Amino acid sequence: MCWHRLVVSLLLLSLLAICGCDPDGGLRRLQFGRTAIITGDFDTVEQLIQEVSNTTAVTAEIQLFDGYVDGAHFDTEVGSSTTPPAQQVEDLLRAETTSGLDFFDTAFLSCGMRGVAERVYNGVSEDDHLVNDTTVVSNVFDAVGHGQKLYFSDWTYDLLEAAWPDKIDWLGADDQLDAAQRGLAGPVNARVVDQALADFMEIGLGQQIDVRFNQGGWAVIESVADEVEVLVEADISFDHPETGEPTTQTSPLVVAFDSGAGRVVFTSFHNEAQISDDARAVLRFQLGQLSQ
Repeated sequence: MCWHRLVVSLLLLSLLAICGCDPDGGLRRLQFGRTAIITGDFDTVEQLIQEVSNTTAVTAEIQLFDGYVDGAHFDTEVGSSTTPPAQQVEDLLRAETTSGLDFFDTAFLSCGMRGVAERVYNGVSEDDHLVNDTTVVSNVFDAVGHGQKLYFSDWTYDLLEAAWPDKIDWLGADDQLDAAQRGLAGPVNARVVDQALADFMEIGLGQQIDVRFNQGGWAVIESVADEVEVLVEADISFDHPETGEPTTQTSPLVVAFDSGAGRVVFTSFHNEAQISDDARAVLRFQLGQLSQ
């Protein structure tokens, strides 16, 4: 496999923090090992890692895989690499385990990656070639079972559901891609309901935090299985899938669960310039959960 070690100007391989302050929000060291990041049109995980590396020791061997549908459509405050990913998402997810996803210790699936939706968001072409590929679904499930830490954001939820159908109950019909993507834009009354996250943010359990969705159409969770941890929940509004009327309910926004020897985390919001400080702190906590 051709490796691109993204150094200093990008993702800072084996960077040691040099500032005299406390590490970033309690993150003392992040060790991701061999790391795959699938790029997406609406998320930029690599920039979040770069931000955190300013105050935290980060050790990783990172390879980017091109998952764009149309190209990056986010406005961020941290510059990203000008070097395009060397390989495609299909190369990663469809490969044999010795050269594909199972080779990596940590993987990030970014919102807006292709192949996991009914149709492309900017047209009418089908975009389900990965989520409907049984080899891909098996590779995802097996990689986590063997110990991988796997991050899903927002629109990648259909692939998560395909691999773990009994973990999370999503809004809408289970057999319809994109059915859960009905969350409305705007601020939500969000609360931290996980003690470790509350301690990380130095707030009380159940305390309200600032979470805003600058665009609608985000994936809505109805409920989760008993073994799934809810970190953040909120009173949200969405278009009802049957009536189309605005509906309000309490819904998990950030969840995590163990599978085999690995771990899966999901967030309905992701890294972008408009993200609040509270939401960014939650994402940074998730990075800690993915650390080896």
